[in-house]
Amino acid sequence: MATPKKRKSRVDELEDEFDCSDEDSGSGFESGLSDEEDMFINGMDPVLDDPRMAKPEETPFAPLSPASPESVTDDGHLSPQESERWKNADEEDNENFCFKFIPARVPGSILTSSKDYSPLELFQLFFSMDVILSLCRNTNKNARMKKDKGKRFKWEPVNIREFMKYCGILVYMGVIRCPRIQDYWRADSVWQTPFVRRVMGRDRFQAISWSFHISDPDTDSENYKKKGTEGYDKLAKIRPLMESIKISCKSFYHPRRYLSVDERMVPTKAKNGLKVYLKSKPHKWGYKLFVLCDSTNGYTCDFSVFTGKDPCTNSHGLSYNSVMSLVNPSFLGTGYVLYCDRFFTSPALFRDLYEMKIGACGTVRENRSGFPRTQENALIKTSERGSLRWIRQGPLLFVKWQDTQVVSMCSTVHKAFAGNVITRRLRQPDGTWKPCEIPLPIPVQSYNKYMGGVDLSDQRLQNYTTRRKTYRWYKTFFFHFLDMAVFNAYLLYKEQCEAKSQKPLSHLNFRRKLCEELCHPKGQVEVCPAVPVDHKLERLQGSRRVCKQCKVEGRRSDTSWQCVRCDVPLCASAVKNCFHNWHRKLINE
Repeated sequence: MATPKKRKSRVDELEDEFDCSDEDSGSGFESGLSDEEDMFINGMDPVLDDPRMAKPEETPFAPLSPASPESVTDDGHLSPQESERWKNADEEDNENFCFKFIPARVPGSILTSSKDYSPLELFQLFFSMDVILSLCRNTNKNARMKKDKGKRFKWEPVNIREFMKYCGILVYMGVIRCPRIQDYWRADSVWQTPFVRRVMGRDRFQAISWSFHISDPDTDSENYKKKGTEGYDKLAKIRPLMESIKISCKSFYHPRRYLSVDERMVPTKAKNGLKVYLKSKPHKWGYKLFVLCDSTNGYTCDFSVFTGKDPCTNSHGLSYNSVMSLVNPSFLGTGYVLYCDRFFTSPALFRDLYEMKIGACGTVRENRSGFPRTQENALIKTSERGSLRWIRQGPLLFVKWQDTQVVSMCSTVHKAFAGNVITRRLRQPDGTWKPCEIPLPIPVQSYNKYMGGVDLSDQRLQNYTTRRKTYRWYKTFFFHFLDMAVFNAYLLYKEQCEAKSQKPLSHLNFRRKLCEELCHPKGQVEVCPAVPVDHKLERLQGSRRVCKQCKVEGRRSDTSWQCVRCDVPLCASAVKNCFHNWHRKLINE
């Protein structure tokens, strides 16, 4: 008997009718991961970690194996790091030199203090009229291309006001969750949500969702022809909005002294090679971002998307490069302290950051290149809880502390021990448990205090996320950028209220008010626009030129960057905002 064919659901029929496989076939992530990339995704860097010394995740700090051959010199003696001895807590450690904190701008919000910004105005710092206009233009072009290919659906060009309502509905859906999109337009008396029906019809909302596009479809077609070459851009479909959001994050807020770098997962289970697996994260499958956050409030200062590049393409390793790409002293200033976990921490990275006058602290893998291999006076399995050992190599301090497991730290801003203690419940000889005070190294104490910036940001982003299930990877990123813009706008709002000694709204009420203002806009709000998405910066070849914006403002500054479309040399630093100011002047004219 023949097996009956499974009937397609209405959702599957809609996906077939509005299938975009012809436009989305080339995200560039379809190939499998190499062995080196697999090590990287599982928490090791093939350039910096010795796989022979890797330990299972359950016991990551097991005793080290004997010295590796690389640590033996030509004459058969151990290298300096092998011949050192682990020192005890009672041995004095000289506190390392700390650089004076000199930020490039005043830390905190970079907004006019005399003006009261509404939630919509703050949101438009990240999604400016230029950005929304570009999204409307590309969405309309994508819809026309679908119609030309024979797709049958009702379409009217979307405008700025309508797209703002579309974003407002997404924010509403993040607060009021329904199992399906169609449920927001139910008409029955029990489950109806009349607010959404009054703002926009269901068919119109779905039509905008099906046709939504971030980049120019024609540009995507040209980029797809370069697939397999060095000129192919894997992130072309999200790059215009991504670059605009990154510049806006840096333009309107300057971080305070303590920063944290960590991985962030944008959850998805779509079939896409960009998707990675991280078993240490709450959402194990998703798109991976490297994020730089202010440790005090979780503000996202900068980020980069992991594209699956071979980690062996650089001698420093991808974990090193991911941090260096986010830390820019010309933008930040000097005297900052960066906290990171053992995935990023390496002696080479911390030394280079120290030369840039930026301190660092983080947990470290014992099989990472540069970690002391000596076993003299090292901790053993029977060491008492609270025991600690340390070694100093110039600005680098390595600390091993016995808690429930051995915790290994590296720092360039702390001394090993200053008498701090922490309370732990310890088992007594008679079998009872008693609270006892044990020594606590300063690096461990500071790490626990300042490392949670990215985790705090992730938690707030997930509370009322606008993310919906979609088969288009660039739409998943759009939802994440929308959440990021809303949360950063909320933090700017809190800064504004604190400066004026006002009680701020809660995160939930801020989103509610933003939703109301997006769905019922009272005209276009004039705010400082973000970087125009159709203008891009490229590095000059050969020499530097005089920045035109600096010249207009009465100063001279040479730059190695220029706007591709305008063919005008402009400073790429967010501190001067030359790129912003030049194009804002053109828009006003």
